[in-house]
Amino acid sequence: MKRRSDLWVDFARVYGGLTYGDLEDADSGAVVEVGKYLVVGDDDADPAVAEVVEVRPDGIVLLKILPGPAEAHVHLLSSNLM
Repeated sequence: MKRRSDLWVDFARVYGGLTYGDLEDADSGAVVEVGKYLVVGDDDADPAVAEVVEVRPDGIVLLKILPGPAEAHVHLLSSNLM
């Protein structure tokens, strides 16, 4: 699946079992809201799909990474980045 990410994350950054990113690293067209599913990734890993769990006032986004390849979760995505 060749797709750009909605949100850049470093998969090694984990807080309380959740991966986190920053709103500053979101694609300009991405809708980052609690309950939404996004394609997340970095330059060194395959993209993944994640559920937005929390968006903090300071711009930190907490995400639950879904298991398996991103292709398995395409049906959860609402954007047209495919």
